[in-house]
Amino acid sequence: MSYNPEIPRNRYDNYGDREWTRLERDAHGELLYHVHSDILKRYIKPSDSVFEIGAGSGRYTKDIVKMCKELTVADISSHQVEFNKAKMKELGLYDRIEGFHILDVVNMSTIESEAFDCVVCVGGVINYLLDKEQDGIEEMLRVLKPGGTLILGSMSFIGSSLFYLDGIRYEKDLFGIEATKWMFDTGIQDEEHYPVESKHYVHMMRSSEMDTLLSRFPVKVIERSSAGVFSQAGSEALENARQDEEFWEHIVQKEIEFSKLPGMLDCGMNIIYVVEKCQ
Repeated sequence: MSYNPEIPRNRYDNYGDREWTRLERDAHGELLYHVHSDILKRYIKPSDSVFEIGAGSGRYTKDIVKMCKELTVADISSHQVEFNKAKMKELGLYDRIEGFHILDVVNMSTIESEAFDCVVCVGGVINYLLDKEQDGIEEMLRVLKPGGTLILGSMSFIGSSLFYLDGIRYEKDLFGIEATKWMFDTGIQDEEHYPVESKHYVHMMRSSEMDTLLSRFPVKVIERSSAGVFSQAGSEALENARQDEEFWEHIVQKEIEFSKLPGMLDCGMNIIYVVEKCQ
């Protein structure tokens, strides 16, 4: 299936404030937030000019802007960009952001080449690109300075399959076992093979696929991480854990630690790569 930018654009134009609350409304989202934040804090420098792609409503924007010298944000959804602006104004951070852009990651021709020290693209932007994944990475690297850092996230196929296994079994009854086999073999939900009612057509990725994709470019992988490892305990167990403040603090620490173990890379809900663009 070919990449259709209208799918992510429409999805997030109609998302309301859910993108803003997604990382705080439950324990699962909080784990993702803490792991991503840990990586952002360790790799973004105070002197950096940063470009955040797929910034959405600004959950990470509000943090990144305090970590760097200059921040520019972009998203394919005009609604999310306007929501981001409103939140930054509400938090007194609007004037610290260099610019807000509505653009598609596969074509960022309005952005100057080699303009940024760090590019951040976490969450699921790359999962929507399908046959344009390579074009998306190429554009991210084009706007990044030589020696700069790309922090790239993806929704994880294996981790998500573990978490949503009962839903996949339900969809087997809708689409048939051959569709299920297709999805497990490829990680792809598409109109032809796996026509989910939501039209959430994506390529849920394995770390091996991330490795192969990045191997086509002049980059050095600095760090690989999962995020949402403890999500596999189930929502009820996580929420119970979060009620015990002392216990939850320890779980968050261990989530950050365990998510770095090589054997955990595909077991979380997200995969995060930190790469350096070669000089």
